Amino acid sequence: MHEFPHGAQHEPHILRFPGAPSTGSPETNTTTETETSNRSVLVFSPRPGARQLLADDVRKRGMSVCETDSPDAMLFHLSRQEFCCCIIDDADNVSRMQEVHAAIRSHSKAAQIICIVGEDSRWGRETVPTFECDVIERPYSASRFGAALLNALKRGELIRENEKLRRQLLNRNLMDLVGSTPAMQSLRESIRIAADDDRTVLVRGEPGSGTTLISEGLHRCSRRASKPFLRIDCSLHSVETLEHQLFGDGTPDGFPGYLKMAEGGSILLDNVDTVALPFQRRLAQLLEQRATAVLHGSQDGINIRFIAATHGDLNRLAMEGRFRDDLLQHLSGITLQSPPLRVRQNDIPLLVEHFISQISLKEGRPPRQVCAEGLKVLESHPWPGNVRELQNVIERACTVDVTETIGPDDLRPWLQNTSPEEEGVEGVGMTLREMERKLIESTFARCNGNRERTAQILKIGLRTLSGKLREYGYPPRGGPGSNVKRSASILMTEPAQRKAA
Repeated sequence: MHEFPHGAQHEPHILRFPGAPSTGSPETNTTTETETSNRSVLVFSPRPGARQLLADDVRKRGMSVCETDSPDAMLFHLSRQEFCCCIIDDADNVSRMQEVHAAIRSHSKAAQIICIVGEDSRWGRETVPTFECDVIERPYSASRFGAALLNALKRGELIRENEKLRRQLLNRNLMDLVGSTPAMQSLRESIRIAADDDRTVLVRGEPGSGTTLISEGLHRCSRRASKPFLRIDCSLHSVETLEHQLFGDGTPDGFPGYLKMAEGGSILLDNVDTVALPFQRRLAQLLEQRATAVLHGSQDGINIRFIAATHGDLNRLAMEGRFRDDLLQHLSGITLQSPPLRVRQNDIPLLVEHFISQISLKEGRPPRQVCAEGLKVLESHPWPGNVRELQNVIERACTVDVTETIGPDDLRPWLQNTSPEEEGVEGVGMTLREMERKLIESTFARCNGNRERTAQILKIGLRTLSGKLREYGYPPRGGPGSNVKRSASILMTEPAQRKAA
């Protein structure tokens, strides 16, 4: 029995979807690759005649079709291509429907399902499918089929648009993770995937690479974003204080503990590799209880997501007997790796701009710029301290130098492990006395000659500051020109004086 009317009766019922290419001239059939993938329909039917009718009707509506006659072939196509819709004929007789649905959701997340069943089928009426789909009973009209296909297309587009907005929101939540290199793009995608999962996450990375920022970003991107995010630095606590931090003191008026304070939110166990062995067993039991609750879909009093961060090698520590295997197993369900700065040095200009913007906002001054030669110095540095070291270098350079442009000579004194060959024959490093003078004078200039404010920022006594300024050639406090130097000859720095001598 044919499900579609033939000939002239069929054409008037055709619904051509908005944006669908016309079947007239080849010029009007041109679509982008994205539009093509979003308008591909997978048609499954074990009956060749019914499959051909379904495919022809979909093509007349301006969409591309992939035909298949077996569930295995359907799974194969789903793993190779993304579809906007999957039409399944004789759905009530497909025994592997759950497996097909799982494959559709895994490979084509926005794909909608249309199931065609027999007239006397209970499936879709008395027996409700366990997944969302549109059920069409035979016999049906072309308009009924077209309306179902149009609704499926609109739902898929809405899902894709929501996913696009969700990714934009994710990027805003991860603004502190600055960088556009493949390593950072991969990290953001891993955070997006991990945010949808409620299991414990282990964040690994070298010191200064941003493991805490990754943990905070993971919390902000998850459904727990509106709930508390609490951090415990395990390296600062003994067994007793760590247990008190987590569980509290048990009294009604005492400290409730982070397990109660972070209800519905997340707890970061920073430097988890430093947890003493006696408490590792207690922590493993806590995570085991939490994992069991997640597995059975119940909270069981532990509605908290745990995030652990480490700079060490937990596998090596476990082999040496310094870290429990059961705790490592609970922590290793989802792992995020923070890339070191040396493998993403193309991100250095973006990071420098980000740190300078933060400093200018905090100081209320126009942002400075690092010249091209200065950027070359930064990009050639190995950065053993990673992003944190770069941030410290930029902050110190901005504090010492108040000019609009930061050059290589303003950066090199703050870089670690820089060989003299890299600095030139004469070297550009400063002595401690020279560095102290430059810091005091630049801070004094930033404070517009206000000695009280300068002493407060430098955390030194006002009398000490006045003595240093007199030593540098400034008049006594309160006198004429007390915020400027006496003469141009005194402006000469000590290295210049030595050269002149």
